Amino acid sequence: MQGWLKLHRKILQSEIFENEKLLKIFIYCLTKSSHKNTESRVGRQKVQLKPGQFIFGRKKAALELNMKESTVRDYFEILEEDGVISIDSTNKYSVITVDNWAIYQSNDEEYDHKTTPDNQQNNSNLPSERQQKDTYKNGRELKEVKNVKEFITTTTAEQMECPIQFYKNNIGAIRPKISEEIANWSEDLGEPLILEAMRRSLDRNKPTWGYVKSILQSWINKGIRTIEQAEAEEVEYKNKKIRNGPATKSSSRKEVIPEWFNDREEQEKQDINKQPSIDDTARTIELAIKLKRSRENILDSINDRFNLSEEDIASIKEGKCSAKEVLLEQLKPRVAGEP
Repeated sequence: MQGWLKLHRKILQSEIFENEKLLKIFIYCLTKSSHKNTESRVGRQKVQLKPGQFIFGRKKAALELNMKESTVRDYFEILEEDGVISIDSTNKYSVITVDNWAIYQSNDEEYDHKTTPDNQQNNSNLPSERQQKDTYKNGRELKEVKNVKEFITTTTAEQMECPIQFYKNNIGAIRPKISEEIANWSEDLGEPLILEAMRRSLDRNKPTWGYVKSILQSWINKGIRTIEQAEAEEVEYKNKKIRNGPATKSSSRKEVIPEWFNDREEQEKQDINKQPSIDDTARTIELAIKLKRSRENILDSINDRFNLSEEDIASIKEGKCSAKEVLLEQLKPRVAGEP
């Protein structure tokens, strides 16, 4: 396939450039893509391709890239998850689409043969007016190349704070396997929770991917899917530890305890004499209501500090009032004889 591609210097600051295999596969996608509407045959079936698309076969790509099929699959999935390409698969073949194809490819496919020495010599015999038009057109195309916008959407300011970039900036170098795992976790829980888990690993001085995964797994087990639920779960856990006091040894048998649990134990010992704030208690109540817990369970989670009625819980659930408003109302001094 002949033709040329636009490639902005911005690629030097992208995540793709930092991984030589990922860069190789990205350029492979660019060069394999069709530059115009065309038709390709797969067996007896004709497939219509638009600019920026190509037929993809993992075995053929592995041979052309000199990589293992599993490696090709993993890196194509990373590009897809990062919004660089789209993959439309059938039971017989896949069509790869390079997103924002117009950024990489000139709309005028005639540019290549217009600027060759042979064509320049042939064009010398054309009328002056025609030469002036071609000169103007070539100049316009060169100007378009110089003014090309940023080459890829994943490097925009809006998307810079992605989990992979945050990991690299704050924890350390990232291997392809970790990139893949982060992408999978992001798909399951969403990027905000992944970022929150990474921040907690830094706060607890445990900046490793293994520790981040232990936090994420605990959230999965508890059905936590939002930042709000994660924060409320943390508050509820601390409230229970304050109520129950430090754990006592009931057996001489030594059990293997995860590091994240030890970190929590140490923190709770420091907080043992602290009374949960109204805001923390309110968040605990609201989370318990969202998780459809019983009134007894809710009262137990706040150490029975407040006597919530079924009507109070229903009002909070229906949005008639907030949990904090109900708690503040109960703290108001009562006049003698007042119900």
